[in-house]
Order: sequence, then structure tokens, then C-alpha cells
Amino acid sequence: MSASDLDALIASRRIVVVVGCGGVGKTTLSAALALHAARSGRRALVLTIDPARRLADALGIGAIGNQPVSLPRDGLRALGVPDAGSLDALMLDMKRTFDDLVERFADSDEARDRILSNAIYQHVSDALAGSAEYAAMEKVYELSERSEYQLIVLDTPPSQHAVDFLEAPTRLLEFLDSRLVQILLHPAFAAGRLGFRVFHRGAHRVLQVLERVSGLAFLEDVSDFLLAFEGMSHGFRERARRVRSFLSGPEAAFLIAAGPARDAAELAMRFFDRLAQSRVPVAGVIANRVRVWPSGGAPPDPIEDAAQRERAESTLARALADAEGSEFPALEAARAAIAASDQYALLVREDARATQRLFDRARDAGGFGRTVPELPLDVHDLEGLARVADALFGESTGETPLVAD
Repeated sequence: MSASDLDALIASRRIVVVVGCGGVGKTTLSAALALHAARSGRRALVLTIDPARRLADALGIGAIGNQPVSLPRDGLRALGVPDAGSLDALMLDMKRTFDDLVERFADSDEARDRILSNAIYQHVSDALAGSAEYAAMEKVYELSERSEYQLIVLDTPPSQHAVDFLEAPTRLLEFLDSRLVQILLHPAFAAGRLGFRVFHRGAHRVLQVLERVSGLAFLEDVSDFLLAFEGMSHGFRERARRVRSFLSGPEAAFLIAAGPARDAAELAMRFFDRLAQSRVPVAGVIANRVRVWPSGGAPPDPIEDAAQRERAESTLARALADAEGSEFPALEAARAAIAASDQYALLVREDARATQRLFDRARDAGGFGRTVPELPLDVHDLEGLARVADALFGESTGETPLVAD
């Protein structure tokens, strides 16, 4: 596979969604993809849900909020970004995104205010399972409707299931359609305070438990929330349908970020299967932090023959003694160095095997595979991010092969 596959993707799509489990470097990879798009002259934005400020640190800027922040032009120009290109960043604020939806779909100012001040809504918008994914989808769709960005790269929430992101609106809407909600919206319940009291007497024991667990005036809060939300449900449903259709369409592409270890590669393979079941094509896979041999070739086999190993240790010990002096423990250092070399060579081979299986799966699905080698330093500024982008797009000046053939 060549870097042109990824180049073509970045040049042609409006949305690139980076999925994967936690700890594989999705945030850094997402920012590197957006930086490359900016270097190519595109107006790019990277959106993250990472609350640990890794993206802000990597981009060398201050606080990132729910509105795009532009990176300084001088810093971008120093990294080869032309005047036509730009790079903005945004960190998702789930509460603010849900509030914006409420303001958009509420059928009256009174309904809007009732929902925004409701204790149940405030818990749901922050803590309901899938709310981060739903808010991220909504924010991407909102930004895609604006003309200032040619590419939006989304760093998705860490997940054990790749389709959690796409299924979040469905799960939220299933909750609103659930039997529990329908019971709570029973006509007697909505008829006023008398109906409210009748309902309350019938479910007194259950509600007492719920109130103790939640710490809220549960029944009244739920009733106010659901009755106010009922008039908005059609807008939410239609919006969720459009977002799901957009992200499954030709303007969007999904990339799987994976670690090189066997377990991480196996998890990425399951991501492939889940996305395939949902009929979401995977454009490619990026294996991040892959250990490679310093010379760029295949690592040497361990020295199994005892006599040959002893000669190698002696040769290295003499060279160390010549360089460091007679007081230096040359033989011990030589033995430790050769043992460390053997161990690292083993890790390189293991990473190569796991990565190759992952790339074979990507090719079978019509996608590509790219490798980003383990870098000596953590990414904490734009220069470090540029090194990741260089490696990702095959622009490294080193000899390390970055593409799996």
C-alpha cells in the first residue's frame, strides 16, 4: 500500500472518523491527519472528546472549548501550511451541544426553559450511556453544514465497540420509546396534578426507592422532563436519521486506529467485523507506535550457538573497553546489550506479525494499512505532531519502512 491511498482520502472526504479503543493514540493521529490536510491547502478542523487536554497540549494552544479555536498562522506556516490551508480545533462540550439541540427543537420558550432547568435533563445530558457519542455526531453534523471547513477529523470516544458511535442516536431514541417512558407519559399522568397524585399512589414504593437512589425529586422531575421533551422528539429523531445517513455516506470515511500488540490487533479485527455488520466500510487501518528495527530492515535472529554468542560478546566487549577504558565493565555491558537486542528483536517481530494480519484484513475489505513507528519522544507540541504526520504519510527522512506491503 502506498501513502497515496491516505492522501486521496484526506483530499476527497468531508469527514474522517477515527475509531479505536483507548490508549492507541487516536487523539494524536486525528490531529496529525488534520495537520496534513492543512499542509495540503485544505481548511481542516479536528474535534476531540478527550477531557485530558492532550489535543490542546499537542497543538500548543490554550484551552479548547465547544467552539473552534484557530491555530496561530505563524506556527502553521513554519510547519509548511500554505496560506490556503488552516487548522482549527474543538473539544466537545456535551452539555452545551445538548443545550443547543434543545434550543433548536423546543416548540416554545417555555418548553425550552423547563427542559434546560430540569434536574433529570441535566443528568441525562452529562451521564446517559451514549450521550458523548450522540453529542459528537451532532456536533460533526452541525459543523459539516457550515462552509468554512473542507475536512473535519473526529477523534471518537474510547470504545470497545466501533459502532457505539453510530448507534448512539438509536439507543437514545430507543430509551425515549421504551415502555418505561410510555408508562410515565400515560394520559392520566399528563392530565394534571390530580392524575399525577393518582399515578404517584399507584407506584409509591417504586418511586420511593428511585428517589432514594437518585437523590432527586424523581417523579416530578421525570414528568416535567418527558412531557416537555415529547414535543421535541420528532426533531431529535429526524436529526438522528440525517446524521446516521450522512456518516454512512460517501462524504465520510472511517479509519481504525490500533496498537501493535496482539491483543490490540485482535480488538481492531473485531472493530472491522462490527462495522461490516453495520454496513459501514472501513477505509483503512493505522497501526500506531509500532516497534521497528533501527536499520529499517528485518531484525537479526537471536544467536543460539553458545560459542558464536561468546565470540560476539567478546568482540563487543573489546570495542567497549577501547571506547570507555579498562575500568569499564565491558563484558557485562556487552552481554546485557546483546540480550536487550534479542529481546527488542522479538518485540519487533511480534509487532510485525500482528500488524500484518491487521493489514491483510484491511486489504480484504478494500482498504489500506499504514504504520506509524514508535517515536523516541512523546507528542507535546506542533513539531512532535508534524513528526507523526510525516511518518503517517511516508514523508519521514529516515530509512524505516512505514508502509506494510
